[in-house]
Amino acid sequence: MKFFYALMLLLIASSSIIRFAGAKRQSTQGVETPAPVSAPVGSGLTAACALIFRRENSGTNSCAELTITTASDAVYSNCGHGLEKQYALNDAERTQLENWIGQFKPITYNHSDNVQTGKITAQLFLNGHGVLSASDTETQQIIDFAESLGTKIAAQP
Repeated sequence: MKFFYALMLLLIASSSIIRFAGAKRQSTQGVETPAPVSAPVGSGLTAACALIFRRENSGTNSCAELTITTASDAVYSNCGHGLEKQYALNDAERTQLENWIGQFKPITYNHSDNVQTGKITAQLFLNGHGVLSASDTETQQIIDFAESLGTKIAAQP
């Protein structure tokens, strides 16, 4: 369990470093985007991660990452390669996510497949507070939700 928390802390810290490194970039209209502001941990001003999903394909050199906070704010990125989009979950998405968080214990899913063109890796973390362990089918439903939401956010202008 200590390894799990250390891994999550490492993921959050590296994500913050990547975001701060690329924070002063030009938007499509040529207006500078300010760096995100982060309050100290425990100050009550930050939202915890509710869900993190990442899919990486080494053969196509593609990567997608979706992070959703407990405040129902989502950030989609291509893992530090210049694309980052923010999104607020709609009522149906928020309700579905809250149901999973309330129902299931924390979920940590890591899966890799070797394919002809390389390796495909999928990782999911759900910060559940429930008492049930998610089945493989339920975990796949959460992955499908994250992939669908990521695709929806990526397609937005």
